[in-house]
Amino acid sequence: MKELRENLYTVEKAIDAFISQNNRMTKPLKTEFEFLKWLDEGRMVVLGGGSGLGKTAYVLQLIYNLVKNNQSENENDQVIGIYASSEMTVEELTMRLIVNQEAIDNVSMDTVRKKFNDRLVPPEELNEYREKAKFILGGVPFYFLNASRFNLHSIIEMIKATREKNPHKRIFVVIDYLQLMLLGCNTLEEKNRAIFDLKTALTEYRANAIAISALNRDSLRNDYVDMSAFKDSGMIEYTTDIGILFAFKNDKGKYTLKSDEDTKQQSEIELYTKCVKNRLGLEFSNKVIFNKKKQRFIFDRDYTVEIEDATAEGRDRVFNEALEIEFEEDNVSEKSIKKAEELQKQGFEFE
Repeated sequence: MKELRENLYTVEKAIDAFISQNNRMTKPLKTEFEFLKWLDEGRMVVLGGGSGLGKTAYVLQLIYNLVKNNQSENENDQVIGIYASSEMTVEELTMRLIVNQEAIDNVSMDTVRKKFNDRLVPPEELNEYREKAKFILGGVPFYFLNASRFNLHSIIEMIKATREKNPHKRIFVVIDYLQLMLLGCNTLEEKNRAIFDLKTALTEYRANAIAISALNRDSLRNDYVDMSAFKDSGMIEYTTDIGILFAFKNDKGKYTLKSDEDTKQQSEIELYTKCVKNRLGLEFSNKVIFNKKKQRFIFDRDYTVEIEDATAEGRDRVFNEALEIEFEEDNVSEKSIKKAEELQKQGFEFE
């Protein structure tokens, strides 16, 4: 009962908590990823897309630049970044970071594979590369975690320990990727519980997570560009604050998750980071170009950011699948339709 009473908030207490929360972040985060600028503590972002489209490069560029650009004398404005990968080794991630940040002159993924992996670089040149990369990339609180032997609850313990040592700094954790961290969960109930526990921990320890998620095969086949595209989408829908999919536009201007092999073989891939859920505001879409040789994303500033309403059909499909109810057109929420109509009157266009 004591614990229950401590968690009961009067309006006055809730106002104090709100003001305290906002005082911790004195200014927007410095980042080229617009949706992160005013991201509250305790939020979770989930990213998904087809293979070979640069998801790892995207979040690696995002998290490192976020840490590097937000170091100041005010601890409230400082960011700690942790990249937890159960798919790639620390060496592989380091190589991609060096290429992305141009920490060594004239180095691309091709030259790394040819020169470094084949050990064609003389020892004295290697030492020069090592010192330069350390000078350019080092000196910021950014960490790699080889998470191949860990699960989601291990990540939660790490978040807790990091918060205890850093009571005021912003904490961002990348989870690459979510489903591999759930391998110890044998049932759907256990998976849902682990994802729910992660979200609870983010709230309790005032941390942020950016998780890469696998996609459902059915969604890829049926081309659902909404929250149902994520594997384990039921619990992800409930816990995610911002959901983003790597998408393309077909000849009719419609978003699609499908890409042909010719597209994947291109040195530069043009795609859209399509927001399919935004608990903090309206949904959006950004046009980006993925340079595979440099493992870097370039933002098309000439492209007007689209502001879009939540896709009511997609939202309802997720809930209906969770309840094992077949989707029907009349399940679309009237509230979402009215919201879409209001935005259309303001000049916004929808699919």
